[in-house]
Amino acid sequence: MFTIDERYRGLPANRDQVLAMHLSLNTPHVAIPGKQAGPAQAFVVGLRGGQGAGVFVYLYLVEAGDCAVYVSGRRIQSADELREDEDDALAFVESLGFMMDNANWRAASPAQQDEWLKTLPVFFREPTLVPAVKARAEEKRNVATTLGRFLAAF
Repeated sequence: MFTIDERYRGLPANRDQVLAMHLSLNTPHVAIPGKQAGPAQAFVVGLRGGQGAGVFVYLYLVEAGDCAVYVSGRRIQSADELREDEDDALAFVESLGFMMDNANWRAASPAQQDEWLKTLPVFFREPTLVPAVKARAEEKRNVATTLGRFLAAF
């Protein structure tokens, strides 16, 4: 059973900590308690930590630039437990309407893994620091400035 853990805003990790990663192929509209409803991306990530491993479900609310992190609550000690929690996490996000794809983290090149770590919102400590979100905020500021100048010209 996966539940929201408000302590998490992201899952910063290095290549060696990531055991598995699944990405959503679509962005269905979801409503998460306490968050602005809207289109979301889903990530299921298995991470190795100091006290074992864990599987996390990270939902990234695209328009809001916000997230929700769901945890299973158990520390995984074996490959079988990892697969069980991965299967449970995938069933959970698929029940929300996500179509998931295995990113095959272990088979990906180190360059591809580094690119994912630098660009996917799941690996950022704060969703507002995601490059695409920062670019969108800058674009909105530029549009507002341009519009303000345009209206001031009248």
